[in-house]
Amino acid sequence: MQKVGMMASDIKLQEAMDAFVARPEAAASDKVQDEMCLETMGQYLIHYSDLFQDMEPGEEPDFADWEQGLEEHMMSLLEGDVEPASDLGALPLKALDAEHMRDFLGWFVLRETSDAELIRAYADVMRAFIDFVQVRGWWPQGRYQEFLETLAEVGPEAVRAARLSRVLFHFVRSGGGMSPRLRGKRFSRFVEGHARASRIEERALFLNFDNQGEEIGPLALPSAILELVAPNDVFDVELGLRDDTWVLLDIGPIYPACVYVEVEEYQGLDKIS
Repeated sequence: MQKVGMMASDIKLQEAMDAFVARPEAAASDKVQDEMCLETMGQYLIHYSDLFQDMEPGEEPDFADWEQGLEEHMMSLLEGDVEPASDLGALPLKALDAEHMRDFLGWFVLRETSDAELIRAYADVMRAFIDFVQVRGWWPQGRYQEFLETLAEVGPEAVRAARLSRVLFHFVRSGGGMSPRLRGKRFSRFVEGHARASRIEERALFLNFDNQGEEIGPLALPSAILELVAPNDVFDVELGLRDDTWVLLDIGPIYPACVYVEVEEYQGLDKIS
């Protein structure tokens, strides 16, 4: 039921989130997961989305002020005095669109965790939240269908990427499948950064790094791992070359292609920092 005396266009996102968490039909165990997911969503929106800008368009930052503010923030972090902000204030519900949910599930959460079950649970919470808002008639026209289509695309992909990141982490930790003849030899070259999966072959992966003008590979991986890789997945990775063999040295988050675009293709959010 919509709040008495309040138009759908007046609903604040924080109010909608609070109402969702407090809904009487939800089990107590679900409320904990709901609240954790929406607080994390709030942190993404405040610190990484285009919805909270510190400066007016065209305004140039003062470097000295920025540097001083950064130093103070780092000191607060070291002293443990900083709590992540998650209250969205007066931000209207209508400001939230499907691309924010795509970035949240397919990028922000994957930066923080490779727990596939947690990401699956967050996707379920987001579906329940958009359904909750739809029943109350709070979404702008057409927004609900956009959310459904985006969630159906990014949810399973985020879960897959989390599983891939987790198994590759354990693969590296266990020695990376490096053959005995390569152990103890010096590396002749290193490459690291964000790399796209450019080719997936039987027991081998090829990568294109943002800062390299060549395809790197083959990187030998077990078939069970390669089955989790999709074309154009983006890896935060470090590789080393020993003799003529590329070895996986370190692995960070992995992001599905549906949240990553080439720079020249990007026409989306206008972020200042």
